[in-house]
Amino acid sequence: NKRRPVGEIREDYPEIDFSDIEHDGDVLWEEYGERRETLLEKSERIYEFLTEYIRHRPEDEISIVCHSAYLFTLLNAVMDVDDEELGSWFLTSEVRSLQMTFIER
Repeated sequence: NKRRPVGEIREDYPEIDFSDIEHDGDVLWEEYGERRETLLEKSERIYEFLTEYIRHRPEDEISIVCHSAYLFTLLNAVMDVDDEELGSWFLTSEVRSLQMTFIER
């Protein structure tokens, strides 16, 4: 789904800091056009999000709010998760908690 422009979202949620979002428009929507993002492309994007952004955040607790397909890919293709229930498909508005540890390799 194409997201709304950040400027528009900011008006609805003035208490949220959107300063880390680089583009007002949905650049991925424009980049892929009519085709869908492949599983490999999605996995690489999620991996980069974890290693280049989440890993360097100072907070101890972070919420990731996104589509269920993103979370399913995160827990089944990007991370090494042993809990079968945690890696199952997310229902609408479902919340799950997990602890993430980054290991240098």
